[in-house]
Amino acid sequence: MKRPYVIINCAMSADGKIASPSGKQIRLSSEGDIKRMYQLRNENDAVLVGINTVLSDNPRLTVKEKYVKKPIQPIRIILDTHCRTPEDALVVNKDAKTLIITGEKNTCNKKFNSNVEIIKCETDKNGLINLEKMLKILLLDYEIKNLMVEGGGRVIWSFLKNRLFDEMFVYIAPVVIGGKSTPTLTRGEGVE
Repeated sequence: MKRPYVIINCAMSADGKIASPSGKQIRLSSEGDIKRMYQLRNENDAVLVGINTVLSDNPRLTVKEKYVKKPIQPIRIILDTHCRTPEDALVVNKDAKTLIITGEKNTCNKKFNSNVEIIKCETDKNGLINLEKMLKILLLDYEIKNLMVEGGGRVIWSFLKNRLFDEMFVYIAPVVIGGKSTPTLTRGEGVE
């Protein structure tokens, strides 16, 4: 299948956690890793996160001049089957183009800025976005040849499980967060 080149990039604690036990963002990356992350964003056509990351962290998903001399803003992509992205979320501000990928049967009546586009995509048997179909749309309709996947855990697991990635960068922070239900890098059913 033709698809964009996919890079997974994330940070986790020494015990594999990617957030606090309540799901809130914790800074795990070193200053050097943050610079590397912004350089990766700058080098890729698009950066992708899931709706839970948008709701819990409210990221901008842009490139900061502090870390890259001549920033090129990637297209921001949100996997959001049910169009739960808030109209005032930072990821839909006018800093860069944003694509919200929703399920094909979803009706999204929200009023976003003109830089935001809603794309309906086929879902799988579990009601989640069909990643293979989405990647094909991104490549053929939007000419996205390089895609950086940043999270969260369920999204990363989906790309890993379906073997839809080419490279993976994981920064392991020298901290332990703990917690039985604390989000991990791979929030999926796992493998047997």
